[in-house]
Amino acid sequence: MITEIEIERFKSIRALKLELGRVNIFIGGNGSGKSNFLEAIGIISAALSRGLSDSDFRRKGVRITPPALMKSAFKYQDLPRTFTLKAKASCDVQYTCTLSSSEIDTALSFSHENFQQSGEKLFARSTNGATAMGSRLKRGMDKYRGIWDQTRSIFDYPEEASEEIEKISKYAIYSPQTEFLRGRRVGSVDTPPIGLHGEGLPSAVRTFLHDLPVPNRTRKKGDRSDPEVTLVNRAAHLPFAPGWASSFQVGKLSELTTSSDMELANEDMVYFVDSFMHAKRNKLSVYDSSEGTLFLLFAAMLIAHKQSPKIFAMDNVDSALNPRLTRLLLDEIIYSTEAKSKYSLNRGPEQVFLTSHNPTSLDAFDIFDDATRIFVVSRSEDGETMIERLQPPSGMSPSEWHEVSQGRRLSEMWIDGEIEGALGNDI
Repeated sequence: MITEIEIERFKSIRALKLELGRVNIFIGGNGSGKSNFLEAIGIISAALSRGLSDSDFRRKGVRITPPALMKSAFKYQDLPRTFTLKAKASCDVQYTCTLSSSEIDTALSFSHENFQQSGEKLFARSTNGATAMGSRLKRGMDKYRGIWDQTRSIFDYPEEASEEIEKISKYAIYSPQTEFLRGRRVGSVDTPPIGLHGEGLPSAVRTFLHDLPVPNRTRKKGDRSDPEVTLVNRAAHLPFAPGWASSFQVGKLSELTTSSDMELANEDMVYFVDSFMHAKRNKLSVYDSSEGTLFLLFAAMLIAHKQSPKIFAMDNVDSALNPRLTRLLLDEIIYSTEAKSKYSLNRGPEQVFLTSHNPTSLDAFDIFDDATRIFVVSRSEDGETMIERLQPPSGMSPSEWHEVSQGRRLSEMWIDGEIEGALGNDI
């Protein structure tokens, strides 16, 4: 799990350090810099995965921004040559990379890199050369690829450090799009189980159902004695929350009930059984199903699929969901991270990053719990992105907070403009 992020000179973020929890939600005005923070983690992930090419960033959900525009460019300040990203994570590991580009070499490349565990340097690079596990590396290391990717098969790195790198390197920013979920467009899945926008949904659902006990594929509750079964069962029931579907499956449907507007109308597809319709016409493909139901199915795959990344982000987690379903999804995400941590489960997310514009998303959070953190993102008078954690005053008890807030929910305080910066007033 990433415990702390430090960013310098990246896009609208001039200098920032944040301590993180298991579930982290970022709220604030449009253009305040929420996505920039998620992308900073995405670049760290790419650096620890393979490297800094456009395809590496695309796999992470990072926008393909020209390198010159990745570096902060505030008025009345010198244009920087580099930007620096630093992450601290579990097992006392720390990774720092400084990236650069120039008018001559416009591609983004590594200027410096350093990975430590418990203060011991495992690999590094600078203008003086590169090292790994105490050995000096030969000249000619690819400056566009991370040292980890170039040396992992050569050196025997500590297991704990390798596992943390693996988790961070799988991070991606997911942003489901209706056209992919409905099957109107198809695309590749760079990292299973599902594409960043919903590509490969049938394959993800098929493998998910293969691991799902049969009683749990319907509204009937399954065996809750096993924490992992409970997590999977709860996730599997998310698409039923809108109230009309009784089950979901993958298979071929009759041409009579399949839209010709689907890209792969003749192949296996996800379909739902509508509990209110006649048995001969109660199977609805994703094309004819509600957008919110599809979004919840997508979220269920991220939460409970065996192949899902342990650390991921969802941009606009409230997309296509009404306030009740937004709160339900946030409750489920928080529960799944708690269960993963408490029972050391093989599946389920270890850490999640979210953005939202729906006030009810905050009501799932306990601001007294360090595991779940709300961050308010705004811009200073100079345009710099500022991120502040929303938390009660030091020493205040929950009962005192209840009294001071007059028992109001966080969503009400957001709407009433009492969470400074949440409505984007500072931009």
